[in-house]
Amino acid sequence: MPVTLLNAFIVPEDKEEEFLRNWQNTTQVFSKMAGFIETHLHRNTGVGNSTFRFINIATWESAEAWRATHDDYKPKENLIPGVKGHPAIFEPIIDVYREGQRPEPRTMES
Repeated sequence: MPVTLLNAFIVPEDKEEEFLRNWQNTTQVFSKMAGFIETHLHRNTGVGNSTFRFINIATWESAEAWRATHDDYKPKENLIPGVKGHPAIFEPIIDVYREGQRPEPRTMES
């Protein structure tokens, strides 16, 4: 069953460009590895809590696939002074959709 990686990043404002370059390099490596499905990087808009500047939401085939990939390649963005990631793997347990708006189930092909 696919799992979701949520990784919230603290990134100093003056390190944002360096972080983004490194994150893109990391995703180029991971996107070619077994077990990777997709990833989406979100930037904080400043509305609400601004502790985390970026949130990465990625889907992997399994927690083991994510772990194995990270054993093989250590993301370089974590080496930037002041940057701190907080990764954790989650599995879906409850889905709630707006009434009448349930999307079609996602498949590996879509």
